[in-house]
This record gives sequence, C-alpha cells and structure tokens, in this order.
Amino acid sequence: MDHWVFVHIMKTAGTSFRVILRDTPEVSFYPTREELAVNPRRRYLPASELVSRVESGALDLSDRQFLFGHYPASLSERLPGTWRTATFLREPVGRTLSMIAHHHYHQSRWKRLLRPNVSRYLADEAFVESQIRDYQTKVFALPPTGTVNGPHAIDDAGFERAKVRLLAMDFVGLTEQFGQSIALLEAMTGRRFAPQVVVNKSRAYSATEAERARVRALVPRDIELYELARERLRASIAAAA
Repeated sequence: MDHWVFVHIMKTAGTSFRVILRDTPEVSFYPTREELAVNPRRRYLPASELVSRVESGALDLSDRQFLFGHYPASLSERLPGTWRTATFLREPVGRTLSMIAHHHYHQSRWKRLLRPNVSRYLADEAFVESQIRDYQTKVFALPPTGTVNGPHAIDDAGFERAKVRLLAMDFVGLTEQFGQSIALLEAMTGRRFAPQVVVNKSRAYSATEAERARVRALVPRDIELYELARERLRASIAAAA
C-alpha cells in the first residue's frame, strides 16, 4: 500500500479533495473528521506536534493511505517509512483574494454580508506575512516541522529550495484544472475516487486592478512557482495521453 502526504495549501481546493477521499470506499486517511474534532480548534496538528506523536508511537500512520495537513512540503523527511507526496497550487492572485475572503468570512457573522476591504487586509502586516507573502513558496521552502501559517522570509536560497522540492513532488495539481488533476492522480494511484465536490469555497469578491497589483507585488515568487507547476502539469497530462 502506498502512503501519501497531501500537502494542503490553504485555499487551493485541498478540503474538497479530502472530502472526495472521505467518500471513496476503502481509502483511509488522517485526520478523519472525528480525529479533527478532538484537536484544538478542530484544526490540523502543527507539524512539530504531529512528528512528535509519530516518533513517540502515540500516533500510528502505518494503516493510513493519505496524511493531510497544512504542512511543509518537506514533512515526509521526518516520517517513518516511504511516503509519496502530492499537493495542489493555485494562481497566486486568486488564492490571495480567496484567503482574504476566507479570513473576512470568519471574522463575524455580520461581516459576512459586507465586501471585505481588500486594501485594509493588505495593510495588515501580520496577516500579510503569515497568509499572503509568497505563501505557496513558503510551504516548499520550510523545513519539515516549520509553521506554514507564520511569517517566514524567503531569500534566493529558499526560493531555489522551493523549486527543487516542487519538482521532487510525486504529484502536483492545479486548482484551476482540478478535474484533470484528479484524473491524473487516479491514474497514478490506480484508484477511482468518489465524484468531485466543491466545499469550503470562499465567497467571490471583486478586486480593483490597483488591489490586484498590490497582491502581485507580494507574491512574485509564488507567480514564478505557479508557472513551474503549470508547465509540469501540462507535461504530465501530455505524457498520460
């Protein structure tokens, strides 16, 4: 049985994929909905705590086909046994605006009725550094127990490391080509997944061109990394055909 680490980059359809697996017979994964329910704030364990539990024997993943979480792409380096790796990337400006909408939605019930002030969120340094600035690149640059939802400056060496790790992934899909990506992963795993669903989708809000330009200035490495992922997916689809 192959074991897969699914690196769930926020707002790239990772939750939709987890639900697809949940509805697929004879697929085991961690964490299940019940296991998430007992975690603090019903969230994935931090990478450091996950690794600690696995190394101590408190958490046995040997019978799980998939491990999900908001983890660095290098997490598998600290897991016992052999783990294949998979993830989805998303066009960086779209991912950022979706992240802003997601954060805005969870602020309060009444705020859900209002359009988020994108400029205000982009001026929030703590939010930008933890959730926006080259966020997808950060996931690939961090060490195995790094914190993806915290600030982390990406220098040239970190960017090169991120590109190497992206190319080393066993599977890289794109949110914008979700159906084709899932079909490719089905071929790789030899398994037919449950019908596709879309969950945890943030409400769509428009952004001005000035706001989009500000976002692009915050994610230059993500833009380059996304193009690398897009070329890789294009080649993988062509090879599969």
